[in-house]
Amino acid sequence: MAQTQTGDSPPAAGKQRLPAELLKVAGVVLLGMLLMQFDGTMVSIALNKLVRELSVSVSTVQWVVTAYLLALMVGMPIAGWAADRFGTRTIWNFSLIGFLVGSLLCGLSNSVWMLIAARVVQGLGGGMMAPVGQAMLVRVGGVERRAQLVSLMAVPAVVGPTLGPVVGGIIVDDLSWRWMFFINLPIGLVAFLVAGRAMPNLKASSGAGLDVVGVALLVPGLVAIVYGLSQATTVGFGGVQVVVALSLGAAMVAGFAWHAARPNIDALVSMRLFRYRGFATSSILLLLLGLTMGAGFVDPLFLQQVHSESALGAGLLLVAAGVGSALASLTMGRVFNRVGPMRVGVAGLACALVGRLIFTQFDANTSALVIVVAMFVTGVGFGMMVLSMTTALYIGLPPEQVTRATSGSRIFQQIGLSAGTAVVGVVLQFQLTRQQDATPGGSPGPDALAPAYSNTFWWSVAFLLLAVVPTVLLPKRLVEAPVPDKKTESVPRPKEA
Repeated sequence: MAQTQTGDSPPAAGKQRLPAELLKVAGVVLLGMLLMQFDGTMVSIALNKLVRELSVSVSTVQWVVTAYLLALMVGMPIAGWAADRFGTRTIWNFSLIGFLVGSLLCGLSNSVWMLIAARVVQGLGGGMMAPVGQAMLVRVGGVERRAQLVSLMAVPAVVGPTLGPVVGGIIVDDLSWRWMFFINLPIGLVAFLVAGRAMPNLKASSGAGLDVVGVALLVPGLVAIVYGLSQATTVGFGGVQVVVALSLGAAMVAGFAWHAARPNIDALVSMRLFRYRGFATSSILLLLLGLTMGAGFVDPLFLQQVHSESALGAGLLLVAAGVGSALASLTMGRVFNRVGPMRVGVAGLACALVGRLIFTQFDANTSALVIVVAMFVTGVGFGMMVLSMTTALYIGLPPEQVTRATSGSRIFQQIGLSAGTAVVGVVLQFQLTRQQDATPGGSPGPDALAPAYSNTFWWSVAFLLLAVVPTVLLPKRLVEAPVPDKKTESVPRPKEA
């Protein structure tokens, strides 16, 4: 069979200059995704201040984060269907408006429950915005520009979590916490106005109806899993609500998998996508990388509790990871077509493993230079891995499956992030408790706390080691023969409204 690729031409060698119109679309999408990333990371910095100003407990204020994560999981599965049905620009703008309305309500909140409800509105918008924007760029860019576009899309994912704590720390220290949400409004309005002129409104040609059974199974199943994982950080995996939520969620997701694998079912996320090597391996890797990134929440805690850094000082050290990831993504994006997903993925995995292994040797006296080097090397590895797996995700896919494949991959990554945070949170709490019990007086200093963090860092190494096999199974080229599918062999290109 001749080699084909979602209706695109084979990739040309060397660097491809992005057209001005495509850069405008990319700029709008990246701006929206950066807003999401900044917002999610800045809020974590403000939780302590919210406890004081809203006069609530820590367990209550944690719902400001948990409600947002749950809402994200509601929006992601239906984003693909909505974009195919109503058009990419329409759903992007709708999602962006929802995110901005939620931001406004967050800033105006006068109680923790109003803030939590506003965060739900934010999460619903953000959960749909990210996969639609990413899929739109992939569809309009063509295979020869895909690696460059994916490398650009990776920048908000690493810059946001890196600079977010720094910006959030400045806002919380010098301004009201409400400005973390108000700052979204002018930036988001600019993105909305530009989107009306620059973005295409691509639709799928099939016009399939909503998979109601799939929604009824997948959406509450994912919400139950994320809820269970979020609660595990406080009550452990043996807690009744955790066991019930995870069991119920797993059963519903398994039911969805059976439903989506049936013939003649146009599911939210089709299980038939796993017949494509790029999608299958990339989805597994996104889950594993999500586990590793979720475990990364321990890094700033180590810097503050063991290395005695201030919140701002810890944020500045974390910048090295974002710089490394951004540089790797942008640099490799220029040569990716020649090198291929597998080689870039293996090199990135090796860098990430070296960086995280250095973390396991950290103690209270580790120099700032060593920390910066470890952060930078880890960031380089993450940047190359994200570029590799996100590009390989679309290899061989028919055009009308791109948006739903993007939604599916986002779900895998989000579950990984939640699970990584939960698992490592429980591990760290166990390690800290053990150190506290072994310390006379029960107040261990930085030197005594260091082994607890060192032992916990090994979990991120273990997550990365699990990624070795799927990484070497990534496609070696950007173009490979698609899996025959009678339903999609002769699918016309997506239409624009």
